[in-house]
Amino acid sequence: MIKVLLIDDEKMALEYLENIISWEMYGFEVVGALTDAKQALKIFRRTRPDLVISDVCMQGMDGLDFAGAIREIDQSTHILFLSGYKSFDYAKEAIRLGIDDYLLKSDMDEELLLTKILKIKEKIEKEQQKKQYTEGMIFRELFLKNIEEREYRGILGEAEYIHLHKKYYYLILSLRHVPRFLEEYLPGICGEEYLDELYLKSLIHTEAERGGLRDTAAFAVSETEMLALLEVKGSVISQKEIFEKLYRVSDRIFGEVNRKDSMQFNLFFYPAGCAIRQFRKYYRENKNQLNQCYVRQKPRIMELGSADAAFLTKQERSNVSSEQIYEAIKAADSECLEVYMETMLIAIEQEDYVTYLWYVKEIMRAMRRLEIFLTGEKRGQGFCFAESAGQYDMRNPCDMVKFFRFKFEEIKKAYEAECGGAYSNSIQEAISYIHKNYGREDLSTNLVAKQVNISLSWLSTKFKEEVGVGISDYLNKIRIQRAKQLFDEQDYMIYEVAEKVGFTSSQYFSKIFKQISGVTPNEYRRMNRKKQG
Repeated sequence: MIKVLLIDDEKMALEYLENIISWEMYGFEVVGALTDAKQALKIFRRTRPDLVISDVCMQGMDGLDFAGAIREIDQSTHILFLSGYKSFDYAKEAIRLGIDDYLLKSDMDEELLLTKILKIKEKIEKEQQKKQYTEGMIFRELFLKNIEEREYRGILGEAEYIHLHKKYYYLILSLRHVPRFLEEYLPGICGEEYLDELYLKSLIHTEAERGGLRDTAAFAVSETEMLALLEVKGSVISQKEIFEKLYRVSDRIFGEVNRKDSMQFNLFFYPAGCAIRQFRKYYRENKNQLNQCYVRQKPRIMELGSADAAFLTKQERSNVSSEQIYEAIKAADSECLEVYMETMLIAIEQEDYVTYLWYVKEIMRAMRRLEIFLTGEKRGQGFCFAESAGQYDMRNPCDMVKFFRFKFEEIKKAYEAECGGAYSNSIQEAISYIHKNYGREDLSTNLVAKQVNISLSWLSTKFKEEVGVGISDYLNKIRIQRAKQLFDEQDYMIYEVAEKVGFTSSQYFSKIFKQISGVTPNEYRRMNRKKQG
């Protein structure tokens, strides 16, 4: 599939562009459709589309500035400009930027647009075929798929084929990231993590050259790991000198990448020369060392497989279950919960990532179960597990423990409220009325006050004092919880759900949904479809 990014600051024009043809039918994948060029540039960095279709005249960053920014990142991206009027100056600048084509909006129809993009698609496919068996791609396949070198014997020349068997030295840049299974419990928590491959390749190349090494290949081996194959320039030197060269280069890369990305990369180097498939085996045998990064609060630079980073044997600790955690929270057993937190902290200190990840997953399961219990439609007090998660750095294990402690207290209060012990009678009555009538468009603080027969000012003050949030915020939270349930139950349109939960405007509904849940309704629906399919 050819990846396409669409940009137009006029919403109706953008929707027309999205729907004028069936993109997937013609082999295109629309990776983004945005009205803001600066946001589109972020999507471009993450998705690296093959084709960008952009309006020329836009507020803020216009199409020419946007194309110039793209060219600084990637010279090979194809660009098709759209414009509402003819302009020779625009055409000249477009030619300078290497734009593929220029289409007037007044002339655009399905047939003309299709003709132009299929022509560009043919060009892209030819370029992709030429790149298919470059040296870097072959090394990547040898590493990821364990294909034998002889599979490329008939494709490569003698010199290129010999390169596949040479001894190389290796660097691994590993991006600190949130454990992937958290996405199931905290939707959107992993969404912003990606490798800037072009930047990393450029950095590796610059520092390798500076340190007397040659970067034969550099490529991503996962969403969070980059592998580089290095050679020593010039005559053969001692193993000690090789180690020192490799360490110095690694140290400079480590310092630069973490200066740019706020200490988010671990770096591993391997100074014992070997062929790529041999290293693949060694890498897999030592994968635990990379996994230990889950329980490190700060990134490190280290030798892969070295004694100073020896593998840890899992400590003999009882594997607590989500059922035990669930019961401990319900029973308000603070002592038991604190034991769980202390166990996690010990695991972090000893870099015992197996125990750490086990506890994280089981606590998540217990909290999800409590969320379902406490946020039913007829319950008196809501609890949103994902709320406040964005205030904690889930890549930092100690922040994860802080998040859990915060949530334990929140759940305790919510559970006490469910049992009727947390709120006064008037506030409990107001909460019950909100839960029964959240779908009314005219539901307001004034209406709730009349229903429970107390003054508006007293209710507002007392509600905030006892519940911790204002009535409007509480109502929005309940409405969004119900909206999620509706999206989970059926593939509703966004405006349908907005109406069902009491919003008069789907735009306002989307804004509140994003504020509370951290993702837009469309993103939430896509994540649901991915889980189900």
